Amino acid sequence: MRAFICEVDETGLRRLLSEDMIAGDGVRGYTRHRFARPTTVAWTLLDDGDAKSIRSEVAAGHHEAACGLLLNRAIELISIAAALHETTLPA
Repeated sequence: MRAFICEVDETGLRRLLSEDMIAGDGVRGYTRHRFARPTTVAWTLLDDGDAKSIRSEVAAGHHEAACGLLLNRAIELISIAAALHETTLPA
């Protein structure tokens, strides 16, 4: 099992990043980042095999299917903003 960061918008899962790929305060950057469309950013805990399947769907452009797989296979899924105690909304 590993932790991942996922970005989801109205079209489905847009990105799935291994948490260890984001150094230092990179995770906090997601709480302050402004996206072009309404986007949810969350932490998820996945089995490596499930993560590979989900990434394959994203790479193939099947964002809605990838989101469905994420929702069905995630062990845990929590909003990054909810997980970071001192998070405030950007001005």
